[in-house]
Amino acid sequence: MRKTCGNVLDNLKGDCYEVLVQDCVPLLKKFAEEGKTFDYVINDLTAVPISTAPEEDSTWEFLRLILDLSIKVLRPSGKYFTQGNCVNLTEALSQYEEQLEKLSCPVDFSKEVVCVPSYMELWVFYTIWKK
Repeated sequence: MRKTCGNVLDNLKGDCYEVLVQDCVPLLKKFAEEGKTFDYVINDLTAVPISTAPEEDSTWEFLRLILDLSIKVLRPSGKYFTQGNCVNLTEALSQYEEQLEKLSCPVDFSKEVVCVPSYMELWVFYTIWKK
């Protein structure tokens, strides 16, 4: 990734940050149990399943688990960043936004549509925060 981000990932830990590259579920559960909070949580998973079929409920449950745990570890002014999906998948994006209403903590969100050249399409990115 050096061509993309230069030397930014040479040091995954600094005085005021740490980049964790690992399975987030056990780590977020641990942080939530310890009461540890963060200014930002960045999720690099595609937030919206491509299929909206009923058999994909377990995928939505998994993504909602990650989202719920991430919101739990945010400070009151913290922000959660994630990608959604292609701007043309309006039904899937709407279903994702419905998931936000099912979290244990009330949240609000904004979304931004960005041209991602490597995807060759417009993509939706979300910022989510506690109300």
